[in-house]
Amino acid sequence: MSKEHQIDITTSARYYLNGQISDKVKVVWFVFHGYGMLAEDFIKNFDGISDENTLIVAPEGTHRYYKRGTRNQISANWMTSDLRDADIQNNTQYLNSVLETLFDQGLSTESKIGVVGFSQGGPTAFRWVSQLDRSIDMLIAWGTDLPQEVLENNQNLRKVNESNIKLVIGSDDEYIDSDRVDNFIIDYSDKGVEFDYHTFDGGHKIHSETMRYFHARMMNGGQEF
Repeated sequence: MSKEHQIDITTSARYYLNGQISDKVKVVWFVFHGYGMLAEDFIKNFDGISDENTLIVAPEGTHRYYKRGTRNQISANWMTSDLRDADIQNNTQYLNSVLETLFDQGLSTESKIGVVGFSQGGPTAFRWVSQLDRSIDMLIAWGTDLPQEVLENNQNLRKVNESNIKLVIGSDDEYIDSDRVDNFIIDYSDKGVEFDYHTFDGGHKIHSETMRYFHARMMNGGQEF
């Protein structure tokens, strides 16, 4: 009879930057792509907020595969149901390493940090933020649900609640209809999640004008305008 074993290994992962690490950076956005995407493509959705005061960081899921059986369309995802706990731990270590590397390269610890978790990247973003030892200034769940294990852990829930949570879902999102949105709002409210709900005219995508609004809020000290 076979028996499963696991072993720890050292591997590599990649991420993309839009902007330069310097003392001019006031806001850093970590943006997490969805299933079947690549960070190199996903980061382009944030060109509209790119300037000398902004650094955009797009980590990439370490599970890569050929999309639709072809050998010229490579995609990535964050995890599968198989070896789920190991993937969560690996993702967390990887993302912590990216943040530490940016600080080592000269990013100011005083820079504000925003996080966007899109689609499958949403749960990974929330799991990461829930264990950080520093504050996050805005945490956006975009076209996604929230990981229940984070919401049901009092310490993790308290951490994400300190992170100015935004739930963003397009009015025509093909994966999240209005009934599911209502269920999200009820469930998260019942579990004690403190969030603002935002929508826009559009589907399952990053909406440039909405993202510019959130970025302006970050630059403006979180104030409405």
